[in-house]
Parts: sequence; structure tokens; C-alpha cells
Amino acid sequence: MIRRARMGRCSAVFGALMMALVLLVPAAGAEDDKGYQEYSLGEIVVSGQGSAVRDIAVTNEIKTEDFEAINAESVADALTYVPGVQVYYGRKFFPSVNIRGFDQNRILTLIDGVPYYETKYGGMDLNQIGLESVARIDVVKGAPSVLYGPNALGGVVNIITKEPTEKPHLSATVEYGLDGLDDAYKASLSHGRKVGNLNYWLTYSHREWDSWDLSDDFEPRLGKVTAGKKVLDTRLIEDGGERENSDYQTDNFWGKVGFEPSEKSEVYVNFHYITSEKGDAPNLDRVNVFSDFTQFDRITGYDDWGVDLSAKHAFSEKFDLQAKFYYHDHEDDYTSYSDQTYSEAVAVSTYKDDILGGMLLGEYRPVDWDALRFSLHYKRDAHEQRDLESLPFAESIAYTGSAGLENEMRLLDNKLSVVVGASYDWYDVSKADEDIKNDGNIVDSGTPGTSNEFNPMVGMTYQACDSTKLFASVAKKTRFPTLSQLYAGDVPNLDLEAETAVNYTAGVSWRYNDLINVEVAPFFHDISDFITRDVPPELNPYAQYINYDEVELKGVEVNTVVTPMKDLSFKLGYSYNDADNKSPGRVTDEVLGVPEYTYNLGVQYIVPTIGTKLNLTLLYLGESYRQLPTPEEPDLDVVENESYNLCNIKVTQPFLSDHVEAFLAVDNLFDEDYEPVSGYPAPGMSMWLGLTYSM
Repeated sequence: MIRRARMGRCSAVFGALMMALVLLVPAAGAEDDKGYQEYSLGEIVVSGQGSAVRDIAVTNEIKTEDFEAINAESVADALTYVPGVQVYYGRKFFPSVNIRGFDQNRILTLIDGVPYYETKYGGMDLNQIGLESVARIDVVKGAPSVLYGPNALGGVVNIITKEPTEKPHLSATVEYGLDGLDDAYKASLSHGRKVGNLNYWLTYSHREWDSWDLSDDFEPRLGKVTAGKKVLDTRLIEDGGERENSDYQTDNFWGKVGFEPSEKSEVYVNFHYITSEKGDAPNLDRVNVFSDFTQFDRITGYDDWGVDLSAKHAFSEKFDLQAKFYYHDHEDDYTSYSDQTYSEAVAVSTYKDDILGGMLLGEYRPVDWDALRFSLHYKRDAHEQRDLESLPFAESIAYTGSAGLENEMRLLDNKLSVVVGASYDWYDVSKADEDIKNDGNIVDSGTPGTSNEFNPMVGMTYQACDSTKLFASVAKKTRFPTLSQLYAGDVPNLDLEAETAVNYTAGVSWRYNDLINVEVAPFFHDISDFITRDVPPELNPYAQYINYDEVELKGVEVNTVVTPMKDLSFKLGYSYNDADNKSPGRVTDEVLGVPEYTYNLGVQYIVPTIGTKLNLTLLYLGESYRQLPTPEEPDLDVVENESYNLCNIKVTQPFLSDHVEAFLAVDNLFDEDYEPVSGYPAPGMSMWLGLTYSM
């Protein structure tokens, strides 16, 4: 394996953390305070302060106890069992996050309110973000606040990190893969402390494996090695057992330093560094091989670092202002190999991205029952790429801005809350270089005019009684085209416009004491100008992306928490989603990749006296379409993804006054063989043994 040289170093890191964990075990009893809290400046729409803005849409909060219940190790893992969310892995072992039929590029992903994405494609690998520094993940569907900024077409995922409390915090976790993975290790170390006006939080984590195993029920099949439409060979690309070229390694470092000179002011600097390397398991059915590019490849570098500066000051009891400034840098290397042995590299393609931006968030409360909020976002996206090391970089630059205004009124003795808002968003590409023939001759491809969008929203909540709340909202959301969409095809499409979704949500939440909490929310998403290349050839002679698809998504989502006794709880989720293609000239009414039904169940039981924690998690994902005939290829067969069930279990036993926990976790307990993306089977059963220390 290419990575064998690193194994000794990584094993040493694992062993050192294990030794540190054992030496640090204290004899004193544990305190209830967990030593951290949610980073308040990480929120755009603040929770827990009587605001109704979060309640007019469906918002799932995933907290640390939810991460632990499924033994999640990354943000992608944590999102897998959220109702209405689908997470699956395809090419480049890249997790695709789909919310109610909106793919990840159409969802606004934030870390502490700051945008996180690749500037060319609009997505980012959420599997590389570990959870050791994460306190909560908000998944907002329907009508997210205009304060979040532009490009929240289908919703928002905001990853909120930890900040320390007065109690010093120290924790470490080590894990070993017992089954289903080869040479698998995980290790992490976190420390935070607050002393007077100063505080800090530091986290390091490492994950790696040499390969993961396919299900025992996997059945190999012949695939094609091609050069475009020319078939070069027919062979068995994957024979089962250990998945071909499926190694993975990532290191995460996160830090936060805060200064709070008074109760009215706070200033924080956040920084992160993530480096990853991974194999790209080949498609079972087809692999393209050219002289200077192949799909027998590895991601030999996938690195991110960034610095965020956040500050907040309360100028009076009625007015406060928050400012954020950020710089994020991303670089990845795609290395092509001549054949399936991955021994001879033929080319290295490199992408470099950076984002420089800032935002202002303000709130003014003229009276007790009214709050006026505003936002201003502005950022510069820069992208550089070259397909061969011998070539110069082609550079693109774009600017995106948004100005938002939102008013919330609380009426009828605070029983009725009404939220009205609007944002004005704009997008301007100022530079777009291309090396069309990969010969080093970079050309200026021209740039489109500035795009402008006006996005209004309105929502309300009504507290009918102590146990029942009604809510409803409607919002227009847009997403500007990505650089990859503007400049794909034989010639750029400089007339490409923003996609639009009008999102409707209504619902009711009901609770009975601490026994049961139920939320039922019908939804409807009316999507127009969806950007696609699946267009009749006569309408798209240059193979461009164009605004063509019209799609309707309608259904209902149910979230339920039942706690029949102190140590027993159930979390149930259900989502029904009827997706209809309404595009002109369509050859089918069906839509790719949207399961009609999903069910989620989480059960936790804590055994009295001994404190053993038992967690069971179930996911059922209904059938969806992986291939459909299109206007461009009307003779394609209809191919469905079969439904599948996943079952995970975790058993945790605390020791030494709860300072130490030993646990055993099993993913895909019944070794389900399923293929959520055509040609990319999912891992079979895997088992982890771990130990956590905290104080």
C-alpha cells in the first residue's frame, strides 16, 4: 500500500494517546458539568432566547449525545440518521448529503455561521470534519432565516463548535477496528479552560484504516474499462472482501481562543487545520482511462485550513452588533494511475481554493414585543486549477453579497409570533481563466453580468396552549450557479441564472409533560430553473448547463421523542417525499435519487445501578431511482435503488465515577449489502472497541 510508510507513525500516536489516557485517570468523583458549552457566536439565529425564527421551519438539533449514540466520528456520520436527510458515498469516497431531494451543493453549509465549501463545485467533504470539537449541528429545512446569507436553496447545516466553561475540560478517546476494517485506528484529545476573561479550546483527532470490507453477500460483476465511448477491456474490477483502493487517513486540529473584557463584549479567534489522504474505490461497472487522466486514482492530498475572527458588543440593552471576518484555504491533489495496481502515477491534477469574507449581524429591540434584525454578507471566492503538474494554474474569482432585514413581532401575550424578512443577494464573476486544451495556453473565457435576486419570506407561530404550538412559513430561496456550471461544456453559458425554490412549511408540535414530544410538518418545495445538462440536444448544442428542470417536492415529516421512564428513551423519525418532474419536454415524471419513504428509530436504555448504556439505531431508506431516461438519452432504462435497512448498536460501560467509559460499537449489524450510488457498494459490517477518558 502507498500509505504503509505512515502506519508506524500513526500507531505510535495511537499508543501515546492510550498511555496518556491511562495515566490521567483520577480517583476523584465526577461532576455534572461536562466542561463545555455551545459556542454562542457560532449561531446566526440564536436559540433559547424566545425567538420564533427557528420555529417557523423544521429544525433538527443533533447534539453530542446523538453523536455518541451512533458512534459517529464525522459530521457526515452525524447527519446520516436525521429524518429527511440522506448521506451516501460515491466517487472519491465523498459523502453526498441530500436534504429532501436537495443535494449538498444546494444546501448552505456553515461552521459557526461561516460558509464552508469548495469554490468551484460548491460542496465540501464533511467526512473529514471530526466531532470532537462540535457541540451541536443544526439542520434547518424549509424557510431558514434571511440572516444566514445567500445560496440556502434547500436549507442550512450549521456546525456549532464547543467553548469552555469555568470547569477545566480534558478528554481523550482511542478506538480500534475489531472487524470489517484493516488496521483501523481512531484517537482524539481535547482540552479547554476558562480563566478570568480568557478562555481556549483545543482539539486534535486522527482516523485511519487500510481498507474496509464489503458485505459477505456482495456479488462481483464484470465492468468495463473505457476511453470515452471506446471499450478497452471487460474485467472484474472488484472481487469482494476488502474494497479495492479504500484506505483513508485524516488529521484534524481545531482551536479557539476567546477574550471577554466585560459582560457586553466578547472576541474570539477560531482556527482549524485538516489534512486527509484517501483511496478512491473504483466504480464496479465502468472506469475511464486516458493517457493523462484515469479513474484508477487516489486523492493524495485534501487539505483545509482557516482562521475566523468573531466579535460581539452590546451597545445598549436594545442594540447589539456581531461581526465576523474569515479566511479559508483549500487544496486537493487528484493523482491518476495507469492501471488497477496503483503503482504508476501518470498525472496529478491540483485544485486550490480560498474564501475571504465577512459579515455583520445586528439586532435592535425598540420594545419588548418587537425585534428588528439585519445582516450584511460579502465574500470573495478564488479558484485555481491545473490538470497536469507541468501546466500553469488557471484562475477564477467571484464575489457574492447579501443584505438581509428581518422583523419579529410577538403579539397576544407572546402567544403569536410573526416573522417577516427579505434579502437582496448578488453574485459577480470578475475573472475566469481556462486551459481548454491542457496545453498551457490559458484563455480568458469572459464573465457574465452581475446576478441579482430578491428573496422574501414570512412565517408565524401560535402557542395554542401550553402543550401545542402551530407554525407555518413560506420563503423564496435562490442559489447562484457554481463556477463549474458556468464554464462547463464546449463554450461557457454566461446567461445561466440562479435556481429558485419557493418553500412552504406548516405544522404542529405537541408535548405531554416529559413523556412525549411530537412534531408533524407537511412541506412543499416548488423548484424552478433547476440547473442541469439533461436537456434535448437540439436545445443544448454546446453541452452546457442550462436552467431547464422544474421539480416539485411535497410530503410530510414527523419527529417524535418518547421517554416512558427515566432511563429509557425513543427517537422516531418518518419522512414521506413525493418528487415530481414538471420540466417541459420531460420523458418521465420521476426524479433521480429521492427516496419516497425513510424511517429512523433510536433507542437508548441505561441499566440501573451499573449504568450500562445500550443504544440501538435503525434506518430504513425506501426505493429511489438511480437511472432514468432523459431528454438527452430518452432510451435509457429505468434503474431503481432497492430499499435497505441499517442497524447499529453501541454498548457503553462507565468506570471510575464516570470518568472512563469503555464501549463496543457495531455498524451495519446485519451486514446489509446495498448500493446507494450506482457502481459504489456500501461497507458491510464493522466493529469498533474504544475507551474514553474525561474530566
